[in-house]
Amino acid sequence: MSDELRAAVAADIEATAGTPDGSYRKIAGRHSCSVATVQKVAEQAGLKDAWQAGRAQTAAATEVTRTSAAAKRAQLQLDLLDDAQALRKKLFGDVVHLNVVKEGGQFAGESVEETVLPAGPRDWRDTMSAIGVATSKAVELARLEAEQAGTGQVSGLLEALEIGLRDARHRREQQAAGEQP
Repeated sequence: MSDELRAAVAADIEATAGTPDGSYRKIAGRHSCSVATVQKVAEQAGLKDAWQAGRAQTAAATEVTRTSAAAKRAQLQLDLLDDAQALRKKLFGDVVHLNVVKEGGQFAGESVEETVLPAGPRDWRDTMSAIGVATSKAVELARLEAEQAGTGQVSGLLEALEIGLRDARHRREQQAAGEQP
């Protein structure tokens, strides 16, 4: 093995070990050498622990990304709830219709006129639909956040336990009544 190849493999190990692009196989593929060669270079260069350090860095970066996504979901959830609240305030308010009016004459033009009318059933339905969508999406985000945080797993386990307890109770009651389970 040439000194240039050995130096290139060592540099690649230092840069990528422990990351998704830094497996033994991927490093060997990039340098057209065997996995055993990558392992040998790592041992000779004192880089055998590089994969553990790289995994720790990758795990830390993944946690930062996960935390950032959770913060964005939380902000979006708050925004959706604010939108639903604003729509609720407007639910029975007046509706403003904008109408374009063409003006006659040689220099014909257009103007916009506002017509203010009380909200009607269609406006109420549309507004309630928008409130429902915003609220539903906020709940979906909360459910996703609970699953990401692990509380969804606990909830799922509790649900499974509850179902099991109900089934056991049902079987006991059937046996007590003389029925077959």
